[in-house]
Amino acid sequence: MEELLNPRHDSVRRFLDRWYGTSREAGQAAFPAMEDIPHELVDWHAAAVATGVPVTFADRPVPPADLRRAADGMIVFWIENQHGYYWAVDPSTEDHAVFHREHSSDAWRPTGETLEEFLLHHTVREALLGAAAKFSAVLPTESLESGTPVGFAALSFPPAVNESPSARLLCSADVLARIAPAPAGYAPQGEERWMVTVATARGAHLLRYRAGLEPYVLERPREAERAAVPFAAPPF
Repeated sequence: MEELLNPRHDSVRRFLDRWYGTSREAGQAAFPAMEDIPHELVDWHAAAVATGVPVTFADRPVPPADLRRAADGMIVFWIENQHGYYWAVDPSTEDHAVFHREHSSDAWRPTGETLEEFLLHHTVREALLGAAAKFSAVLPTESLESGTPVGFAALSFPPAVNESPSARLLCSADVLARIAPAPAGYAPQGEERWMVTVATARGAHLLRYRAGLEPYVLERPREAERAAVPFAAPPF
């Protein structure tokens, strides 16, 4: 995934095309009559609509028609799924730096990412979260002491404010991966474990990645089991 390892202005479009493909029946994003909507947002929504399928599954972008510049000059363009965090950009700035704030606060804090970087980062994160073909494994710390798993390259995105500071995203030629501390209940009390999630785009296979992580792989419940036990599936 060269577009992730060496990001450039069209990396979002190239990644979305790789992961989802494009649709001939896709419509167009309708923006309000604003002259100062950052071009990165226009390009992102155009690329997302071109897939013809949803590309966000947890946190979500503000629909183009709802983009507004607030009294403080900021345009909120991305919202955490529980409305706990908001991300915004001041379109009058040259670098289009992204800021975040909590629901209970009016103070904007820098994320350390530009709008172009943020949109690529969160597009990749959402693709992993929403992938139908994926698996998770819970590994002891010593299994990750060697660093990045063989066959993967670490991506340069900083952790999102609504996830663990230790979380990181990786990729190989055809899959995405995420490494983060295992959620509560997935590790023996007092022991540090890591959850590795590996996801693939349509048509690719996970067997060669899964084989290297046995016997730590979590088995996802069958449909009937998921219906009987809500939220039984492993996170991510």
